[in-house]
Amino acid sequence: MSPGDLPAPVFYMNTFHAQDNEQVFFHCSIDRHTPATRIVFCKDGVEAYSMRAQQGQLSYFMVLNVTRGSSGTYTCGYQHRNESNWVRSSALSASRNLTVTARHPGLLHTFPAGITLGVAAVSIVLLAAASYCAVKKDE
Repeated sequence: MSPGDLPAPVFYMNTFHAQDNEQVFFHCSIDRHTPATRIVFCKDGVEAYSMRAQQGQLSYFMVLNVTRGSSGTYTCGYQHRNESNWVRSSALSASRNLTVTARHPGLLHTFPAGITLGVAAVSIVLLAAASYCAVKKDE
């Protein structure tokens, strides 16, 4: 979408840093005096997602399931198509940068479940044996 002469909307994101497979919420808010027929979300200056605008609606939301490829600079804008099919575009909103990193699993998630359960079982047996020895020693 090329920037136009209509007033720019306001763009919000719920976070600027996310991990792989998380959800990021985008919010594009337009002025109540400016009719819109289409809302556009851009990534790195190129249209990435769009939705049909509803008459009287001023806020538009999008949920993005992010991957590492989702990192970039995001903006939003809108278009108005009149009865003569003439399209006017808004200026783009202020940009927001999103950084997506790989998910870092916790320690228990780095080993297969069988190994984790096996280590836990052996630990319980050793703890029981140590407890038994400590009790027998005190008798």
